[in-house]
Amino acid sequence: MTPLKEKLLIKEASINKVQFDKEWFFKLDDMAFYLKEDLSEVEFVYLPMFIDDEQEYVKCAAFDDITRGRKEIQ
Repeated sequence: MTPLKEKLLIKEASINKVQFDKEWFFKLDDMAFYLKEDLSEVEFVYLPMFIDDEQEYVKCAAFDDITRGRKEIQ
């Protein structure tokens, strides 16, 4: 399992993300592709995000939720 560092994920251009209430939320599909892992057990919320200049509501999760969901999978 690839170790995660939130600061590096925030800088990663291939992962769509949005800051909401001072917390970063990452698009789950992008995270699953980046990590090459199944993140279906991660708790998520739908948040608005601009992707290709269009607003979409997508599944997003906070860093802590992703970390916790990854541990439960193993």
